[in-house]
Amino acid sequence: MYKELHIEYANPNNILDTVTLKFKLTNYDITQRWANKVKYSIENYQIDDPTRFYGFDAKYIETQKAVIAINSCIDTINNYKPNFITKRVNEFIDQDTLNYLHHIFEVYHGLLNQPHEFFLNAPVEVQRALAQLNVQVHRCEGLVERTGRKQLPRHIVTWYQLKKEETLELHDYEHFTDFYEFGTVYLLYTEIGKTLQDLTIDNDRYIHENAYRPFRHYSSDFVVRFYGTATQTWKDLRIQYKKHYDENKEFYLKSGYPYDHPYNRPGNIPLAKLMPTHMSVVNELKIRQMVKSVNLI
Repeated sequence: MYKELHIEYANPNNILDTVTLKFKLTNYDITQRWANKVKYSIENYQIDDPTRFYGFDAKYIETQKAVIAINSCIDTINNYKPNFITKRVNEFIDQDTLNYLHHIFEVYHGLLNQPHEFFLNAPVEVQRALAQLNVQVHRCEGLVERTGRKQLPRHIVTWYQLKKEETLELHDYEHFTDFYEFGTVYLLYTEIGKTLQDLTIDNDRYIHENAYRPFRHYSSDFVVRFYGTATQTWKDLRIQYKKHYDENKEFYLKSGYPYDHPYNRPGNIPLAKLMPTHMSVVNELKIRQMVKSVNLI
């Protein structure tokens, strides 16, 4: 049985400049199932992007990085199919453009384990750009001025090559929380689509009905949040979720999920907590925005 998660962070400009943070695993059955997947991923794959960090730099720096990254994806896809994507992102990032780009990803990449013909027939560099389009949309979303998502310090670790075939057990949903705590590792949403909560916040007019995807599949992927949720923010969002559901009740009931169905529970499952919790780690990670290694003890 695994008890701790160790993450070694490095300075991208000097990989010998490192710091290792230790996290104590939560005492949940899902945590051990996830840990076994992490161990398998460590032994068989490379982390997709060891520098997938958000919110550690000033907003103008984060914005510049996000705009360059997402437009690079758009250019690669349009070089393959001219004018395929008709919108680009500038420094004034807006949610409607991001919804449009996410829709392009959903449709032409395909939903989880259902790749689209466009994706299957595209060159490797276009496949990568289409997959990255989703990643960069979510990077940009933290920079949109709106309630519910902010560019708060966190980083994400994924191994895309690991198949996402297993689904959560019904009792796993008892551990879901959207009241996030500083220095906590959470199970990452791996579906291709959006949850009820995403749809509430995004006001998405492009999404197809079949792209409403509650959190069902899981993988070794995780997110580490170096911030906590304010109580009032949490209360306000809960009110928004219920209001949105009530206003779109027929849409959700077509999928068979009433508002209080476990699949609609907001948030993520906490998998591990920083030992000890201290705010100074944010400053340490500002210059070490690269995951050098991940280990389980």
